[in-house]
Amino acid sequence: MRINDPPPTDIMRILLLTTHLNIGGITTYTISLARALKLKGHEVFVGSNGGMLVPELTYSGISHINIDILTKSELSPKVFRGIFEISKIVKRLGIDIVHSQTRITQVAGFFVSKLCGIPMVTTCHGFFHKNIGRAILPSWGEKVIAISDAVNENLINYFGVDKDRVSLIYNGIEIKKFLRDFSEEEKYKLKDKFGVKRDYSVIGMIARFTPDKGHDVLLYALYEILKEKPNVQLVFVGDGDKKQDIVKLSQRLNLTENVVFVKPQISTVNSLAIMDVFMFTPKRREGLGLALLEALASGKPVVATDVGGVSSIVENNVNGFLVEPSKPALLAEPVLRLLKDKALYARMARSGRKTVVKKFSIDVMADRTEELYKEVMKGCL
Repeated sequence: MRINDPPPTDIMRILLLTTHLNIGGITTYTISLARALKLKGHEVFVGSNGGMLVPELTYSGISHINIDILTKSELSPKVFRGIFEISKIVKRLGIDIVHSQTRITQVAGFFVSKLCGIPMVTTCHGFFHKNIGRAILPSWGEKVIAISDAVNENLINYFGVDKDRVSLIYNGIEIKKFLRDFSEEEKYKLKDKFGVKRDYSVIGMIARFTPDKGHDVLLYALYEILKEKPNVQLVFVGDGDKKQDIVKLSQRLNLTENVVFVKPQISTVNSLAIMDVFMFTPKRREGLGLALLEALASGKPVVATDVGGVSSIVENNVNGFLVEPSKPALLAEPVLRLLKDKALYARMARSGRKTVVKKFSIDVMADRTEELYKEVMKGCL
């Protein structure tokens, strides 16, 4: 028997756990899911170490609970202190189900579920590596959500998770805010704000500066693009440890006049508005990029590398272009095609938007997640 008896109706008391609420894909997922579940009538709480997007969460009427769990090691004392802290919260609030979003909260949530007698679901947002921590504490919970086909295969074939335990639920976004069409004057004002030349075509990327994201490859692609079309600027939106390396590379390639660095934005809507083509260039692996979905919903044609879960979203020559990773010339060619061919550009933009509306809306994701919660809770009674 579970310690917390189920509520008399279908309303669930749900605790979403994540490490922090700073800008990033997992934070966007967590806040969007919390909002959607609240709109369905559930009582939703989010526990994390806090971050700059906490106000966005609380503005939506969702309670945030601060938990001191900011660490990168699942074997950290913080995790084990967090287990007892979260357990008290679960009992006090009468939580019915815990849903963990990160490796750290996966471990904490697993032990909380055992101590409190409630089920746990975890979402795998990317690709894990085997290590001693994962060997000792697999901590999958009753169900594991895979956000893409590639992540689904990784969990089953690499980690050996029982396929009946894994549920494929694609990431979803709050589409409505990305459907707005900006006027030319609005785009000019945004270009002025971000330091982009008004009369230049813009290719852009929204991602943290990490080695796997391919910022360096995109700089070399820009070098090729400028040989044929000099009035192009590349906008990088994001931050991270490797940012200065990319700044220095742009200087070595004499691209400083054609590259603009923009700090991370709470909302990507304005950043996407100034872009003509969205670039998504991971080198080795990618779960299922939310920024890619947002770009497609905004009506931006995309050029992406064919790795990980990207092909779950982008169908080559239908709603975007897929190319081999780490090949600058291959990235440059479809960009030039899109900037020259208005009919191709318009077709890709329409098709991309249609894909997101049909398969990757927050409503579809929330419906399937809610169904999974109910299935898990029924199995624990």
